[in-house]
Amino acid sequence: MAEFLRTLLVLTVLGSALTGLLLLARPLIKSRTVFYYLWLLVLLRLCLPVGVSIPLPARAQTEPPRTEIQQPVTQPAQPEIRPAQPAQPQVPSGQQGGAAEGQSQPETLPGFDWQGMLTSPALWLAVWGLGAAFCLGRQVWGYRRFARLVRGSREAPEHETLALLARLDPQGRVGLTVCPYVPSPMLIGVARPVIVLPRGVERERLGDILAHELTHARRHDLLYKWFAVAVTGLHWFNPLMIVVRRQLNRACELSCDAAVVHDLDAAGRRHYGETLLAMAANQPTKGMGLLTATLCEEKEHLKERLVSVMRPVKKGPATVALTLVLVLVLTGCAAIFGAETTPSAGPEPGPSAAPEPDPVVTPDPNALLADPVLYDLSNGLTAALPADLKDDLLVETPEQGEIFLSVYDRRSYEAAGGTGGIDGMGWLFSIVRYDQIAFEQSLGLDNSGRSFFARGDGWYYACLFPTDVRYYSEEADQTEALAVWEGTNRRLPEEFLPDFTARNGLEPFTSSDYFTADGTLFGGAHRYINYHTPDWSESITLLLSQPVRQGEGGIWCVEGYFNNHIGGSALVIPRDTGMTIADFYAQLQEQADQGQRTDLLTPEGAAMDWLSSRYDGVTADQLAPIAGEPAWDLWYRELSPIMSEALTVGTLVYADGADTQVENVTGEPPYYPTLYTRLWVKAEEPGTLNGPAVVYDAGEVGKVIFLEQDGLVGVEQSGATSWYRGAYDYEQSPYEVMAELCRSMSVEERA
Repeated sequence: MAEFLRTLLVLTVLGSALTGLLLLARPLIKSRTVFYYLWLLVLLRLCLPVGVSIPLPARAQTEPPRTEIQQPVTQPAQPEIRPAQPAQPQVPSGQQGGAAEGQSQPETLPGFDWQGMLTSPALWLAVWGLGAAFCLGRQVWGYRRFARLVRGSREAPEHETLALLARLDPQGRVGLTVCPYVPSPMLIGVARPVIVLPRGVERERLGDILAHELTHARRHDLLYKWFAVAVTGLHWFNPLMIVVRRQLNRACELSCDAAVVHDLDAAGRRHYGETLLAMAANQPTKGMGLLTATLCEEKEHLKERLVSVMRPVKKGPATVALTLVLVLVLTGCAAIFGAETTPSAGPEPGPSAAPEPDPVVTPDPNALLADPVLYDLSNGLTAALPADLKDDLLVETPEQGEIFLSVYDRRSYEAAGGTGGIDGMGWLFSIVRYDQIAFEQSLGLDNSGRSFFARGDGWYYACLFPTDVRYYSEEADQTEALAVWEGTNRRLPEEFLPDFTARNGLEPFTSSDYFTADGTLFGGAHRYINYHTPDWSESITLLLSQPVRQGEGGIWCVEGYFNNHIGGSALVIPRDTGMTIADFYAQLQEQADQGQRTDLLTPEGAAMDWLSSRYDGVTADQLAPIAGEPAWDLWYRELSPIMSEALTVGTLVYADGADTQVENVTGEPPYYPTLYTRLWVKAEEPGTLNGPAVVYDAGEVGKVIFLEQDGLVGVEQSGATSWYRGAYDYEQSPYEVMAELCRSMSVEERA
């Protein structure tokens, strides 16, 4: 909770700083479209808690730096239950801290802790949540009210107007209506956009008006604006968000004007400017500026729009180069998420305990492309792309930097102005590689948009891909461009990655190359230890492991942690050590052998060491060992992959191991009710199966059995069954959760 608030403040400060830089750079960015889409960097900086850290020098440390972690990206969910608390006397609500029963209380009750309340993360999280809900709800309510007004008073447009729209929008993707209550033409609706015209629009102005609003629709500007509303609503406490919304809206209209008049001659531009003046004579609708696309919205900026229309900026090589440099600088600034100290030179690390060198791999001829176009890369490798896609792709092979290959969709790249980079339109994917240290550091980060696919010669190769759509086109008929885009996105991962791996003698990478079968980094014994804050606002379970030496005398470390309230696990990776994980823990083991870090020789000591670096005032009574052998990340490792592929889902009753009363559930029930918020431990196999059960059967993939008997869960794969139970006494057993789900699905089917 406190970590979330700190991250929110960091994001709002970084977003504000980037906003200031973008406003300062505005006079130098001549492209209206580029400036418009640069605001997306600000929005992403405000909502994505990821990025690079600026290295700062630090003094030499006398002992190894403490372990740092990256907070996990968790799935939103309501807390299901609170793990069982250690046994303690039952105290009535409102009487905690009072005297024992039978004693006089007035003299011993402490005063109200105002300071504790005002500094409580729960209070400020509630204040932020209420503010965000109010701001977002106000926008949504106002928009829905306005949309209902339009729907309730709409009138049919004239036949000539509909015919003109049909010529400009032959696919018929945008609707058209007339409303007497709107003083200026506008576009509303994200999924089904509709142009709304006021009464009495002059026919000679219709061409300019429809072209303007259709440009908004083709660029999905309303979706962009809704994203801005959502992001700035989350930062409602930052007054600079008003500037962000106004500047984005202003840039949207200027870039739309530029797109409309791009191919017009002087007379056409003059006519378009006259249309802007004619529409500005009416007072625009108040309050919907950021959620609609209005032809003439802010009269105070009308002069700037007219000048932009009548005097287009001439983009010479110098202008393009300056714009590109500014885009790269601003993108680099947007990628900064913090600063981290780097250790100074210290003693040489001990003997390396890194994994064995990768074996020599013979290229698989079946994985190579039959008719490729080859590219020699700066690191001595070779990339190949299908020859039939050559004209549809643009390929960059930088000689410097982390990325050594980037591939773009040519049409989208050129239509968007060719800004390039992984933030540019048309970007399909890039290839990077990491050494052992960098790869291990990435394991504790948010890896959305990054997938490791090969390894060799001490390097790990990853494919970077966009997490949003980078398709862009301003063509009236986008059928061909969209077909090419979809085809390349479908083919390239299937054809390029296997070819690259085989052609360069690499070995395909899988998670089993680095993680054990139990989903952990280290083999041997593991322990669970629960930690909670005094008010239970935070409750996590630590996974403790022995990273170097198993058994007595081996140090323990926190390998990961699990959020008991909302689910979600995260690895704990030593940060900024300048060495591999194996070398780092080998150094700690050596110190423990010399009597220096003896606190790490017990799971509780290692847990206290890590928690003390993250929380204030941690005491031993806040730690509670959890019985059972950990089954780490069981939901994502075993349960979810089988349940998502289930061929049949049903209830049955076991009688001495035989299944009876089988009743399959029709339809497609969800496979993620609340089980991903649970922590699991291994259990002994039941002697004989008896009683009710729910079974998810995915055929050859496997089977998951939820038994009422002792609340056990069985995972059957390759003829063998592993059994698990909850690490805590949850409110409902896994069987009760799944049986209730099956009953609800049956009721819906009968209805």
